[in-house]
Amino acid sequence: MLPMAMASKAMASVLLCLLLVHSGLVPSVVGSDDDCWVLDNVYYIFCLKTAKCRSSCLAHGGVDGRCNGSFPYLWPSCECRRPNCTAQAPSPSPSDALPPAN
Repeated sequence: MLPMAMASKAMASVLLCLLLVHSGLVPSVVGSDDDCWVLDNVYYIFCLKTAKCRSSCLAHGGVDGRCNGSFPYLWPSCECRRPNCTAQAPSPSPSDALPPAN
């Protein structure tokens, strides 16, 4: 009976790890644009207006600011973009480009 209990615990651990990796709670190895954004936990915590978040970030050394209310945050939080971030923002696809003006 003991090997069966160990096997079920091992399977539960593997499933938990897969769920954590899939949900994004484990940091990604590949750099992304989101690596450049850090929480503004000091000056503008509860983000109601993106313009106010952006101006707060600019006033305190950030390059840009945004409100982010996605998981894992419980409420919209202000995030500031780091000034010397090396991650590149994704380039727009050709379908996003504006048609040439006539």
